[in-house]
Amino acid sequence: MSRKVLGIDIRKESVSAVVVKTSLRENRVDAHVHVPISDSAEVENPFKIALETLCSEIDTAGCDCVVSISADHFSYRILQIPFKDSKKIKMVLPFELEATVPYPVDDLIIDFIDMQSAGHHDYTDVIVVSVPNSELTPYLGTLGAIKIDPELVTLSGLPAALCLAHQADAGKDQLFLKVDKALSTLFIVSNGGIKLIRSFPTPVTGDTPAGSLGAFVLRTLSAFGELSQSEYQPPDMVVTGSGLNGANFDADVSRFLDLPVKRLNFADHLNIPIEGEHNKSWDPALMDNALALALMEIEGIKGLNFHKGRFAAKKIFVKYKKYIVKTGILAAMVLALLLFNVIGESYTLNRRLDRFNRQITGIFKETFPEVKRIVDPFQQMQIKVQEVKKSAVFQTAKTSRILSIDILNNISKSISESITVDITRMVISPDNVIISGTTGTFEAVDDIKNKLEQIDAFKKVTINSTNKDRSGKEIRFQMKVAL
Repeated sequence: MSRKVLGIDIRKESVSAVVVKTSLRENRVDAHVHVPISDSAEVENPFKIALETLCSEIDTAGCDCVVSISADHFSYRILQIPFKDSKKIKMVLPFELEATVPYPVDDLIIDFIDMQSAGHHDYTDVIVVSVPNSELTPYLGTLGAIKIDPELVTLSGLPAALCLAHQADAGKDQLFLKVDKALSTLFIVSNGGIKLIRSFPTPVTGDTPAGSLGAFVLRTLSAFGELSQSEYQPPDMVVTGSGLNGANFDADVSRFLDLPVKRLNFADHLNIPIEGEHNKSWDPALMDNALALALMEIEGIKGLNFHKGRFAAKKIFVKYKKYIVKTGILAAMVLALLLFNVIGESYTLNRRLDRFNRQITGIFKETFPEVKRIVDPFQQMQIKVQEVKKSAVFQTAKTSRILSIDILNNISKSISESITVDITRMVISPDNVIISGTTGTFEAVDDIKNKLEQIDAFKKVTINSTNKDRSGKEIRFQMKVAL
């Protein structure tokens, strides 16, 4: 039995769509199309026009649809959750994000990627990805207007990264970059899973846009190395996207990173045939992610899905309306039969509730004896707890800020002006300070260590690591200072 899956990759400047026909024997590209989105101010809804053009060129009837939208609509956070259960993780994520996002948390659609922290059973490292409802509404509204109701909505570039990770050997490090005309998104893959996602504007001005892009990649890799405390060594960087500018672009980025750059071609990579004349107009840079979307759905590769919340509820109702109505009638009949039993038990439940309320009031009085007027003990206790938390956070933040200033002042005074040093990172804890930076020679690293040891506030200085950077001109170092 065959099945058709439609992958639609929506970017700022264009829309790409691929129809994959799947059967027991093979997956085959049945149709594809690329439609630019007009940037004219005179066009009222250029995205809708692009979608209507898309539907006029390929047959979408009977297709299961999956959609990705530009990654700049999404926010990313790496969090450590003190348990492993995925249901519990989903429940606490809104509270974890509340203080870090510029939107009301109730307006966010949230999903996460389990980073699979090997050997750790008491916590879970996750990449939390969120998007405001207001960002998705225009896309889903326009798709619905032309009778397209996607099974999945995710961020552009992620399907290709997940398919690469799915096809790679276990334990292989991978680096994937999707370069579109307005936005580029970097995916770090290790041990078969996504470990980091970063989006940034695609450099389009200046003499060396490839150098600017490469510099961002290097900074991201450096930050990831310090964050993960592990050696990340991808054999190459795989690139795709509508923003790739000729063959020289690959070579320029490769020279800057000191790393081979390979362009992705999913159809060739996975030996997926393309029907008839469609092969002539196939452009991997434009079609790779749309194809990956369809394959992600076909292969059952787990990823992020933001077609949930009120959007998913609406979709389910429309799809199963008649069944819901029938079920509702049957449920009403059952509820009517149960009503008499509920009335009989309500008296007992009310007595239990009164007992629980008395217990809550007693606990509140024991915990906060200074409060004389008790109206709602549960709500009042929540307020008291929040006040204690705010006080603790303020005190901690104040203490850390003063300590940082003192440490920086001591370091600045002790290191000789003849030594060129760039402090790139400093992590302060109650017991020690981790200092990362670059300087010119290994001898300079030893000199910095000796100078720091002369500071009275520092008990012991240890060099954790020293090595040359990729250019071979600077020495990267990390020191641990015991306080």
